[in-house]
Amino acid sequence: MESLLFIVVLVVVALYWHNSMQSKTYAVKYARRECEKESAQLLDQTVQRTRLSFSRDKNDQWRVWREYRFDYSIDGVNRLEGRLVILGYRLVRSALQDVNPVIH
Repeated sequence: MESLLFIVVLVVVALYWHNSMQSKTYAVKYARRECEKESAQLLDQTVQRTRLSFSRDKNDQWRVWREYRFDYSIDGVNRLEGRLVILGYRLVRSALQDVNPVIH
């Protein structure tokens, strides 16, 4: 009985790991696309997951919400931060740090 439980836990962990790797692959793709839209360069060619949560989508199915951050540069000197929110494998929201903030 213990060996069966161990196998089930191992399979669940393996599925979670695979799902996380797939999601990260999509996050890098989305980050590159957002940078290309703004004529920016994705730095380090990577993203970091900052948040993970579970929620239901509009079809009443459980999905994993993941938030990622990434660094990019427009001028090759300054490092700016971007964020992505992904539901399952679909990009829900992206935000790039403002290059020219308005100071009042």
